[in-house]
Amino acid sequence: SSGINAEYGADDFRDTYPRYPDIQEIRIPPEHLPMEMDLRPYINLSPYTCGESVSFARVFNLFRSMGLRHLVVVNENNKIVGIVTRKDLAKFRKWRKQGTSGVQQLGFMDKDGLPVIDEHDCCNT
Repeated sequence: SSGINAEYGADDFRDTYPRYPDIQEIRIPPEHLPMEMDLRPYINLSPYTCGESVSFARVFNLFRSMGLRHLVVVNENNKIVGIVTRKDLAKFRKWRKQGTSGVQQLGFMDKDGLPVIDEHDCCNT
C-alpha cells in the first residue's frame, strides 16, 4: 500500500500544537485602554444560562439535549461569572449501567488507542 501508517502520541502534538501567549504576557498600550468595541452585532442577546451551583450532570445534559456550543454561568445576582464551552465537555462521556448513570472524564489515548480514564474523576447522577 502507498499510505503511511504512523502512530502518534500526545507528545507529538504537544510540540507542534499552536501556542498563544498567556493573558499576563499581552501588553496593551495605555492609550488603548479607554477604547471600546461594540460587539452587539455579534452576540446572542438571549443565551442559555445556568447558576454557578448547577450540577455537572445537568450542564452535560443541557449541552447534549440543546446542541449548545457555550453556556453562560451566572451568580445569584445574574452577573456573568464564567462560561462553559463544548470543548470543556469534550473530555467527558456519559455512561449508564444497571440503573445508575454518571459522567466519566476521558484522558489521552494509550498506545493501543484506548482512552486513558482517571477513575477518580467521575460524577454519579
